[in-house]
Amino acid sequence: DPRQPAAPLRIHGSTHSDDITNVSFAHADLGMPRNTLLSASSDGLVSTSNADEADEDEAVLHVGNWGCSISQVGWTQASSGAKIWAASDMETFSTWTHELDLCQSLDIRSPVLHGKRTWVTDYFIGCTKYPNTPESLGVFVGSNEGDLSLLSNANLAVPDAPWYLHNTWSQGHVGIIRSLLWEPENNVLVTGGEDAKINVWPTLSPEEPLDDDAMDVDLNPRKRSHDRDDEQVSSWSK
Repeated sequence: DPRQPAAPLRIHGSTHSDDITNVSFAHADLGMPRNTLLSASSDGLVSTSNADEADEDEAVLHVGNWGCSISQVGWTQASSGAKIWAASDMETFSTWTHELDLCQSLDIRSPVLHGKRTWVTDYFIGCTKYPNTPESLGVFVGSNEGDLSLLSNANLAVPDAPWYLHNTWSQGHVGIIRSLLWEPENNVLVTGGEDAKINVWPTLSPEEPLDDDAMDVDLNPRKRSHDRDDEQVSSWSK
């Protein structure tokens, strides 16, 4: 209650046994019960709970154990049945049903994508809603050189569903990108990196076509090569 900040409205103290790294309320358009709270922790658990329930024993709705420290978690509007995504401290990525049954679990660095360019992921940055992707979820990943790419998955509920490379942004950062803000409605991407730069990328390069021949996936090589003439590099930083 904001009128009494010293008196918590609810206390759920046993949902997790270690540091809670992320919390997120379900949006109304997800079809979840009102005030469903998603949480993740370094204890390896993903949990949904009823934030309106005063009885802590009754508050927890579902729990999924990923077995690794979870750094990020969020909701998705995927049509396949996957409703939740999570990322770990070890660059692994997973998707879950609303009852927290595991759908996918993979090393996000493993898909090496070949299209007009070859992209190799070094680390996960974040996810955001993106209607132009097959499952309405954009997955942003980065390289140690300071480049980032937007990926998507054809079916988040199927373990071996193909991945697609949509866009790559290059030559804006030197080193690891730590955060981003994506506004697809305004066609703007903002990124922040360890190089102390905040870059604003005002436009998107043309997307890769989403057909079966658009992208080959190689799960073994760790080699990156870019066609510099084809990359989207227009940005400014401060």
